Amino acid sequence: MTPKFHSQNRQKLAQQIGDQAIAIIDTSARLIRRGDFEYQYRPDSNFYYLTGIAEPEAVLILAPGQTNPASREMLFISGTSDFVGQWEGERHTPETAAKTSGIKTVVPLTELERYIGFLTERYPTAYLNALPASAGTTIPDPSWKRATALRHNVPTLDLKSALPLLDHQRMVKDKLEVEYIKTAVQYTKQALDAVTGSLAPHQTEYQLAAKFLYEIHTRGAVAGFTPIVAAGGHSTVIHYTGQSGKTTGDGLVLFDVGAEVGYYTADISRTVPVSGKFTPRQQAVYDVVAQAQAAGIAAHKPGTTLAAIDKVMRRSLKRALSGLELKGDLNSYYPHMSHHLGLDVHDTGTAQTVLEPGMVVTCEPGLYIADEGIGVRLEDDILITSSGHEVL
Repeated sequence: MTPKFHSQNRQKLAQQIGDQAIAIIDTSARLIRRGDFEYQYRPDSNFYYLTGIAEPEAVLILAPGQTNPASREMLFISGTSDFVGQWEGERHTPETAAKTSGIKTVVPLTELERYIGFLTERYPTAYLNALPASAGTTIPDPSWKRATALRHNVPTLDLKSALPLLDHQRMVKDKLEVEYIKTAVQYTKQALDAVTGSLAPHQTEYQLAAKFLYEIHTRGAVAGFTPIVAAGGHSTVIHYTGQSGKTTGDGLVLFDVGAEVGYYTADISRTVPVSGKFTPRQQAVYDVVAQAQAAGIAAHKPGTTLAAIDKVMRRSLKRALSGLELKGDLNSYYPHMSHHLGLDVHDTGTAQTVLEPGMVVTCEPGLYIADEGIGVRLEDDILITSSGHEVL
């Protein structure tokens, strides 16, 4: 992304909070896996969207009402040191952070609390990168800790959540964001082609997952989420990530995977027969899901909602249940729906959000027949355009 992109995002948020409020946006914490070993770090999506900074221990403060322009946007970073450089690699200096974010005032993190104290004496409202109701939670999230501390230290301060404001901003993607998602989709499909092209009996799910990761890594991407590679009966588990099973000659493998490029992720699902040919029963189920997805994709356009599109697909699936000799409610075979896509795999936006040009969503019907060990899901990523939609 470019400094201009992040600057425009900050300007939009500043306009929404107004001159009588401040925004304090923490990034995510580093998470400990065990002892002093950490999980791979990923910045908070809202923080990255506003700054382009992908390091831990950083805070953005917006104070649109400040008379000094240099004080309206301030970025606080922990910076680098010989110790950090030796053990973790170099971090941003104030100069590089300013160049990346477009924020002119970059300050050591040690100055943060003093400046927050200064601002909270002058402004009655503070927007946080968390829900105010989360104040007091024991979950070690910096934004939630911030809410707890402010509620204790400045009880008169009106704490509000910046999440609804940022959620609305992030729903509609600009051209550069769409290009990142398109690239992520391209890499995902290329990797899937490589994996499914070499399917054979007795392969482990983790081997297939590793092959997918290898393919996207060689393209410069990372995984947007843990790959779902579900062979045989595991395909009926919606978010199966065990990777402990093996393929069989007459079985299916359900892949639900996504490459991430520039922190924007794809989300693609395919269901394929290990032998290269479906059994008659597998084919019948697959065709029903494919027909439902085709009907769902055709329904994507500005002005509708994912809930309305889901109804279209459910009608298609429901009509086919008797032909498949499936009894009971459709929800027992299809318990999920599609979602928005972007910096997060389940991005901002809900099933009731009215779709607009620039939004990116998934279309992912499925049928999961547990007692037969047959699970089929087909998922593609859809860009809403002024004239309708584009399958990415």
